[in-house]
Amino acid sequence: MSSSGHRRELGLALAGAAAAAAGVGLALTRARRHRLAPEDRSAWAELELPPGTRHLDVPVRDGGSVHVAEWGSGPPIVLLHGATLSSEVWAYQFRDLGAEHRLVALDLRGHGQSEPGGEGVTIAAMADDLADVLEALDLRRATVAGHSMGGMTLLRFCRRHPEVLSARVGAIAVVASAGGIKPPLAGWERLAPRAAGLIVAGHGAVNQAGLPVVPGNGAATRGARLVFGAAPDPLALRKTVQLARAMRPDRFVSLLPELVGFDERAAFESLPVPTVVVVGDRDRLTPPRYARALASSLPGAELVVWPGAGHMLMYERRQALDQLLERLSQEAAAGKGAGPTAE
Repeated sequence: MSSSGHRRELGLALAGAAAAAAGVGLALTRARRHRLAPEDRSAWAELELPPGTRHLDVPVRDGGSVHVAEWGSGPPIVLLHGATLSSEVWAYQFRDLGAEHRLVALDLRGHGQSEPGGEGVTIAAMADDLADVLEALDLRRATVAGHSMGGMTLLRFCRRHPEVLSARVGAIAVVASAGGIKPPLAGWERLAPRAAGLIVAGHGAVNQAGLPVVPGNGAATRGARLVFGAAPDPLALRKTVQLARAMRPDRFVSLLPELVGFDERAAFESLPVPTVVVVGDRDRLTPPRYARALASSLPGAELVVWPGAGHMLMYERRQALDQLLERLSQEAAAGKGAGPTAE
């Protein structure tokens, strides 16, 4: 890819992150002025974790705590969300798979109700948290799926904790993620602080008491639209905005260099479990070329590309993702090894 292409791609990624964490809050401010139509209320309820979801806080090694949401019973499926989101983003999977599986969704540190410890908000610490949760809950042959930053966390976990991987994990899905997004572009380091500044300014604006509807809300909505592919569900878009607004801006600012500087592109020597890398072909934040590179670095990984889908696959491809997780869970239970790469 040319230098201008890398600039354009990185710009889209940073713009999308900034929009998801800041500017799109303006869209939600506007949306709050309009109650849901009666026909939308049941659909909105589907985007929330089921009533009766179990909640617990797991202490982790650096003095922090990880909030965990649980639903259902059966073979475990562990779910890791992306940056600015929370365990609630997996509501569809909780509702669809909980009859036959134990769904375990983490609020990654710095997000939701989790509290970072002494290591701060880093992907390495999130990987350690995953290891601690798997052991604290005594999970075996778990299928672990990580979306976006959650996928990065899963990759770092595999690198840092091979013994926990072998003992506790039966299958892996890396969803709309990347082994690293650092482009070969001089000066890219300057873009991250600028994006962080926009995030701080955006949150400062939308958090002002009594903020009126201001001109330019359409631009904020279009920014949020970057994380979806073709024809997104308006309620899923609104839910994404709501989750993003709930994150403290200072925590996302501290996380941004981690996301931009993340690098797990070196090939893994081995992975003892079935592994799938899945991406939408309209994903602007972690486009298919990242997924292809990642799949080639993971021994025996299967590559799945979903046409028309963007970055928010748990919303955009609900049934397809359900089916993928169900299939991986069956392979985990059977103790199968990784399969061949395919697209």
